[in-house]
Amino acid sequence: MYRMKQAGVRLKILALIFAAAYFAPSFGQANELKVSDGIWFRCEFAHSQIPPEDNCRMLDDDGFQVIKGVVHHVKITNSAETNCRHNRVGNCFLQTHPGLEAERSEIGPVEFSEKSAAVTWLGCTQNYGITKQRKYLDIAPVGELCWWTSNKHYFVARYSGPLKIVEEE
Repeated sequence: MYRMKQAGVRLKILALIFAAAYFAPSFGQANELKVSDGIWFRCEFAHSQIPPEDNCRMLDDDGFQVIKGVVHHVKITNSAETNCRHNRVGNCFLQTHPGLEAERSEIGPVEFSEKSAAVTWLGCTQNYGITKQRKYLDIAPVGELCWWTSNKHYFVARYSGPLKIVEEE
């Protein structure tokens, strides 16, 4: 079974979900979601400084969800998509793909402020700027970088389809 193993990965996930969950109401209609709703995935064809070429139609198989103030990592387990970056079968899926299944593991609590997203880890707080695009969010660190922060953009989009959570055994 899939398990998150690296603290650095957890930190990046927290940064992404802070921003994605906080700014979720700006997408779609107001009654479509609440701040704590939504499952978000990185755009498969985005690069560290380059937005996705496909408006984020293809999503990476690693995602994030906030449930009652707690961030969870979500990993798609049943994608058979063959058009993923680097020809990795199943490591991505179309944003409109139905019938997806995922494993979910808790990362930690989330707190939001009105106009910013920040992650504190090992004594350093990293602020992130969020730019709303038509089909996705562009999340990037602002100000001085913490030692654990990559100077890259994270392009994420909300997955609106149903997702079945598979329990780990």
